[in-house]
Amino acid sequence: MLALALVSGLYWTQVGSAQALVCPVSLLGQCLEELSPEVRRQLPDSESKILGAMGLRSAMVMPTSDAKCAGLVLVNGNEDRTSLSVNLSGNSYSLPLARQHELTLWHELGHLQNLALLGTVLPLELRPYQHEWLADMYLVWRSVHETGSLDLAWQQYHRRNLAVLADVTNMSHWSPPVLRQLLEKYDAGQLLGFGHYADFLKASYPLLRQYDADALGEFSSLIQRTFGPGTVQDLPRYIFWRKARLGYYLQPTLRALMGPNAADAWLTQAAMLPLSEQGAP
Repeated sequence: MLALALVSGLYWTQVGSAQALVCPVSLLGQCLEELSPEVRRQLPDSESKILGAMGLRSAMVMPTSDAKCAGLVLVNGNEDRTSLSVNLSGNSYSLPLARQHELTLWHELGHLQNLALLGTVLPLELRPYQHEWLADMYLVWRSVHETGSLDLAWQQYHRRNLAVLADVTNMSHWSPPVLRQLLEKYDAGQLLGFGHYADFLKASYPLLRQYDADALGEFSSLIQRTFGPGTVQDLPRYIFWRKARLGYYLQPTLRALMGPNAADAWLTQAAMLPLSEQGAP
């Protein structure tokens, strides 16, 4: 679908009207030689500083302002996890991960795709949290066009949920509130009908329900109180007005891990069973 020009392990891929250079960490020196002096001056002035900025992340995007080069995407090919585990009520559950390296790459490319659409399809300014879930929107569209299936999109959904249950600081990347809307509205065939990501974004973005910082803070506090380390005291009324909605976002993931009956029993005990499952309008 999207042509890639392979060059000894690194390659250029289209981002809007420009291209991005996808670079394995092991080839960073060679990648920097591929960049024009103008683009190179926009990046940290040494390989060690670039690697320091990346830290232990599996991938990192460095946008650039240039008519031909949208940015550099640095990837660590050795960080391809095959499963993700979480402990719930004393039991450990594991989620198998497929093609995780590609999903990570598509998320980073999503950042660049969305930057190219600021001021046209997207507002000129976005909050950091919006940038993250928008990058996952591109991942959803891209994964369906690569596979013809929503399986990898759901995998990303579950992975984001498990990440925030394990560590609430991952709220910055908690995209299920948006992804659930997309996965309910579009099937794989409908997503394939959007030949260009910009067309998908133009159709879906104005319809999305978005939470403000206060609401996200309440979800964060509820997750920390329910799943955080050392939680022992049961407070059934704690931020009760967010519980059913949080259960709605967690239910597909818990069902994938535990099975439907056990998951819904757990949600019921935690007073988080979504309203539709309780027979409410």
